[in-house]
Amino acid sequence: MRRYFPESEQARLLNAAKACADPLAQRDYHWMAALLLTGMRIGEFSRLTVPQVALALRVGWLVSRPEDCKGKRGNEYAVTMPLRTHLQALLSLADRQYDGNGRPEPLVPGRFGGHLTPRSYELRMKHWIREAGLDERASPHWMRHSRGMNIVRRSRAQSPGMAMKVAQAALGHASLKSTGVYLNLSREELAAELQAVDGGRLKKRQARALAEEMGVA
Repeated sequence: MRRYFPESEQARLLNAAKACADPLAQRDYHWMAALLLTGMRIGEFSRLTVPQVALALRVGWLVSRPEDCKGKRGNEYAVTMPLRTHLQALLSLADRQYDGNGRPEPLVPGRFGGHLTPRSYELRMKHWIREAGLDERASPHWMRHSRGMNIVRRSRAQSPGMAMKVAQAALGHASLKSTGVYLNLSREELAAELQAVDGGRLKKRQARALAEEMGVA
């Protein structure tokens, strides 16, 4: 099963939330975009705090604490201009950096003031997935895979190997083997290429059968 959003579906998902003027929808739009631009795991993203992100905007790197990351290894994310826009928007929705007891406020708070839970992120994203008419089996982790696919396909690196290294560093993969999946040809890409070669429309069923025969994921 495909576990990422092609670029057209990424746009549909984000636009579904962006088009809604409700403040909650705007919050969802910005955190979904931030997930797509960092490739963060949802558990790691859910632990971000207002001071942490404010510092990231000053120094240009968003640094996660080791205890909030898989494998207990801290991750770093370059704050590109698009990511900066969404992080600034999330900060503008926050009332303050610290609570009355000096504890950092969560970047995205839940109903009762604590961090929005990974399960709540999943439910909010499911809502927008339905609104956009996308695969309802999708989860926030698809944003991470989408980030990897975007890097490999958009990279200006002169070789696939270098593009993979960029993706490996960006996603914090310990092994390059974990990143190799993003070089796989998708069924959509296979169908498009065959249509271009044959000069005609290839039926979806035929493209799927050929992809399965070739072992293409």
